Amino acid sequence: MTSSGGKKTSVPHLERTAAEPRQNRLYNVHLSHIEQVNPSVRLFQLAIPPQNVETPESDDAESSAPQPFSFLPGQWLDVHIPSVSRAGGFSITSTPADAQVLPAPEPATEFSTGGEDEAGLSAIESQGRPPYVELAVQHAPENPASAWLWQPQSEIQGKQLTVRVGGSFVWPPSGLNLEGVRNVTLIAGGMGINPIISILSHLNNNVDEITALQHPFNIHLLYSTKLPPSTDTSTASSESYLAQVLFLSRLRQIIRGQSQSRRLRISLNLFLTNLSSDQSSLLQENPAELTVHSRRISESDLQKTLTGSDGKANPNDTVYYVCGPPKMTDELVNVLGGLGSTKENVFFEKWW
Repeated sequence: MTSSGGKKTSVPHLERTAAEPRQNRLYNVHLSHIEQVNPSVRLFQLAIPPQNVETPESDDAESSAPQPFSFLPGQWLDVHIPSVSRAGGFSITSTPADAQVLPAPEPATEFSTGGEDEAGLSAIESQGRPPYVELAVQHAPENPASAWLWQPQSEIQGKQLTVRVGGSFVWPPSGLNLEGVRNVTLIAGGMGINPIISILSHLNNNVDEITALQHPFNIHLLYSTKLPPSTDTSTASSESYLAQVLFLSRLRQIIRGQSQSRRLRISLNLFLTNLSSDQSSLLQENPAELTVHSRRISESDLQKTLTGSDGKANPNDTVYYVCGPPKMTDELVNVLGGLGSTKENVFFEKWW
């Protein structure tokens, strides 16, 4: 459940997600990197120290043993900030692989005469890139956790937070046999792109698991959003507009890479719902990796994602992930039901 939207949150994150599964562990992390990607969204990398876990008291020695930080693509974090009474909830935008320590680089010489300490490497350097988890947080002053994270960067950089993993909106799809899946359709509305980028990035990084199924997925991504309000309209370059869309450059890079390797078939349709007349160049200069529309996602768009190479609609072959504002999510899930998709094939989560 992503509570990083710009609208007022009437029900606190922990209460709204009380019925959702959660890990029984808290992890200490610290804010290692902050990047503002557009006027309303910041990216945060939370560094994960090794063996850093707080476990509630338990008589079960096995369950209380330290466990490495782990999550499934699509999950979120309860983010506990020491000076904020209520935890915030933010979807993870990185992949499980990013939360793992990269192996150390191969030594420059074949033989070493000293130990690790003599090599002059810090603990992090000897292990490679430190593990981290990434969040994208929208500016929302009425949300205490978001407001804290939007303080001046110099005031919060390096601060320690405590997080817990939760959520059931995950890949792989629960209860489905992937052998029968041919189409994977990912639908995002606004900040609903957060768990979707984690899922797609994971699929991109684990193509071998998919090709082992003996058939590649057709992956359709429908991304509906608005251009940030301060996007510069004085330039005619479509790239200057598109650079402001959250995660679009990352999505395009994934598609370019897969189009060259031909291991996954990915299509991207971007629906910009607030295009003005002086931004019409976006529709005239469509890049090769995506198609831009000046409207909302329609039933016809969903129908196309159900159609196989034989031209027939096969709803049982398609799994859907939908994440967006409550009204949009409800409407699209209802439309999918009318197109023949079963509840078992449609997974959704609402951001508030």
